[in-house]
Amino acid sequence: MTLRRTLFVLIGCASLVLSACGFHLRGEARLPATMQRVHIEGAEPVSPLGRDLAKALGRAGASVVDAPGAGVASLRITSNRLGTEVLSVGGNARANEYTLRYHVEFDVVAAGGESLLPKQVIELTREFTFDASQALGVAAEQDLLTRELQREMVQAILRRLESHAAP
Repeated sequence: MTLRRTLFVLIGCASLVLSACGFHLRGEARLPATMQRVHIEGAEPVSPLGRDLAKALGRAGASVVDAPGAGVASLRITSNRLGTEVLSVGGNARANEYTLRYHVEFDVVAAGGESLLPKQVIELTREFTFDASQALGVAAEQDLLTRELQREMVQAILRRLESHAAP
């Protein structure tokens, strides 16, 4: 019985210590009040960036509308490029390593045209190795890294929007 009681006390102490350390989940982004209604320009709604950004803005409490109008901020995506570059070449003159580079530029303007957030540039990269004997695996890895970069880009954009909202 004392072993059970000791275990209970240890679990209680551990939970008390963990709760006192200040750890908490990040949660959803807090957008500025001027972005409660937002229109996304420059990203097709069916593109991974447009689709995921609309969902993330909705989870953050914003209402994504189809057209600009009164009281609607515009999130303008002016550049959206995803590309692959050769990072290193082996002795046989074939590429051994590649870099996936995702580059997005955006700004936010109010319905009246005044700038709410000046032009922001975000560039994310991932490196991967090419092995000719594992060609199918490399293609799958590249697809996985591309999807990961797209998700990270949406989160990076939201963090920039949130940092603009912070006092």
